[in-house]
Amino acid sequence: MKTFIEYLQESQKTYEWKIKIANSDPNECMDCLEACLEGYHLDSITKPKSLPITESHIDFPSMKSPEVWVLEAVLKYPVMADQLRALIAERTDIPQSNIVVTPQNHPEELWRNGEGELKEYKQGEAVLDKEYDASTKEQQDASKAYAERTPLLKELSTPKVEAEGKDDTPEGNAGKTLNDVPEGTDSPVGSKQNAIPKAK
Repeated sequence: MKTFIEYLQESQKTYEWKIKIANSDPNECMDCLEACLEGYHLDSITKPKSLPITESHIDFPSMKSPEVWVLEAVLKYPVMADQLRALIAERTDIPQSNIVVTPQNHPEELWRNGEGELKEYKQGEAVLDKEYDASTKEQQDASKAYAERTPLLKELSTPKVEAEGKDDTPEGNAGKTLNDVPEGTDSPVGSKQNAIPKAK
């Protein structure tokens, strides 16, 4: 039977990253790079490999003939690509525009290396081009009811007012304004005093 520590070691997930650096040799700042990745529990890191110089690089489109180094790092703690890129740029004094960080099995990386599967578009028949099949009686009745309906705007323009009972005007002060209603003689302040209970 496995021990708890063995189960824990098997359940630990690792996060693999591919780091590309342009026009700055990462061999000169490997100590800084390892120190900043140690914050995310660095498991392993490869030595930088220099890529062949081409006129343009897909990861650095604004640079002409960049010198690119690639290294792979395995971390035990999760982190976002932009966060890792900003941290590497800050600790190694390399501009962020010269750093690209991507997950190891990113679909775009696999497609560039020719490893990912390409899904071809297949021309199919559009559902909206087909005529609606109204074969059942229920569908035919619904279609007929929809065709004979009154338009919504016409239905809304005809008012439906139902008078019920007698007139709603209040009795007594009907048709009078507040100026016509007689004023009271009591002062709003101090004319009525609350009853003070007697202490026993």
